[in-house]
Amino acid sequence: MTHVYIFNLIQALVCLYALTMGGWPERATAVILLFASVATIVLPFDPSTSFHSVETLELVIDLTLMFGLMAIALLANRFWPLWLAALHLLAVGIHGVKGLDPMLVPWMYAAAGGKLAYPMLLLLAAGVMRHRWRLARYGSDPDWTLPWRDIR
Repeated sequence: MTHVYIFNLIQALVCLYALTMGGWPERATAVILLFASVATIVLPFDPSTSFHSVETLELVIDLTLMFGLMAIALLANRFWPLWLAALHLLAVGIHGVKGLDPMLVPWMYAAAGGKLAYPMLLLLAAGVMRHRWRLARYGSDPDWTLPWRDIR
């Protein structure tokens, strides 16, 4: 259980860093990551039955997070959100693996998605650092690329 507290602390620190020092894509990502984390924490948990079949509520949270990350990746004037969305797509795919192979060991199903969250946080922190670097070097860093603005 200690690893859950450590992850929550790391996530809180990275998201606080993104909320205070990042641009709008970094802030939006931090907000949706925090919402998904809180939604997952408040889910009912029964150790005797959890992760023995596809966790439907967790899948819904992961799909919602996936759509949010994809929207940010498509609209942000950054490259790192594409990698973040791709990593989360792997986490969503783990639900599919459990659905296809119900005999997948429950601890493997539970652990596989959680391990992908660490590189996702690393990407967010790196995105904030690169944003700060571009601000210092060029004086500005456009947040969004809106495709409909250039239509004439």
